[in-house]
Amino acid sequence: MRKTKVLVTVLLVLMISIVSLAATPKIALIMKTLTNPFFITMKDGAVQAAKDLGVDLIVVSADYETSIMQQVSLIQDMTTQQVDAIVIAPNDSKAVVPALSEAQKAGVHIINIDNAIDLAAAEAGDLDVEIFISADNVIGGQLATSYLAALLGGSGKVAMLEGIPGVENAEGRKAGFLNVVKLFPDIEVVAMQTANWETEQALNVFSNILQAHPDIDGVFCANDMMALGAIQAIEAAGKTGEIYVTSYDDLEAAQAAILEGTMHATVEQNPYLMGYYGVEYALKAIAGEELPDQFMVPLSCVDKALLTGERW
Repeated sequence: MRKTKVLVTVLLVLMISIVSLAATPKIALIMKTLTNPFFITMKDGAVQAAKDLGVDLIVVSADYETSIMQQVSLIQDMTTQQVDAIVIAPNDSKAVVPALSEAQKAGVHIINIDNAIDLAAAEAGDLDVEIFISADNVIGGQLATSYLAALLGGSGKVAMLEGIPGVENAEGRKAGFLNVVKLFPDIEVVAMQTANWETEQALNVFSNILQAHPDIDGVFCANDMMALGAIQAIEAAGKTGEIYVTSYDDLEAAQAAILEGTMHATVEQNPYLMGYYGVEYALKAIAGEELPDQFMVPLSCVDKALLTGERW
């Protein structure tokens, strides 16, 4: 009888182990926000990957890109739920590190997409980010600003609407802007201000810039949401058609503005692929595969000629 009980116990342990090994991987996608179509597209890519790869995907999001502590709470919630991996587009490059470090200590794999976690903060917080999946924001900023410089013929007064200060993707696009304008001595930068990625803030900020510099010739906006606000400010000032606007993200609304002639170019950085590869690499990490330090999705510059098929 004792041997039978022992045998039954061993069989139960084996069955539990087999079920555990065969369990569907549970991955959390923690977004900056879902109020921006860019991140909705990123989520769509992750959802498709989860369907293709047989993953249980939990999608959670902060309310706004400035809701930093809310995102920290989401990391803690997902850790408590014992997900196998967290795929995160962080609202703040440093503030998320302590919560992610605790998640990793609990056995959760950490995959970073879109906006890079600060390397120094990660090292200090004993966090090992397994892979960073994004687009090169410096190159993207250079693409958009080079297009603007070409429209201006290398001469004129320009401004930049920045993203959230200190955030990696915002700083990368700003660096790309500055890299290009310093090559053109006849381009004068008259203003660089943040609108925190938001349309309404951009409307107010660029309205003020236009009042201070009514002779401005062009503006690079670090995302399309801010560009849409800048376009409203330009229209309100009666300057539609007088100011060149380049941007970043290739949202549908930006494409519509390009076709209307109120925006002139935007940078496509493939958020769908970021979301898709985020889930794919999370699954590889769970399986114990060795991952590269980073994976960059392709960038392209989208203008009216491309949208209408005149440029291929």
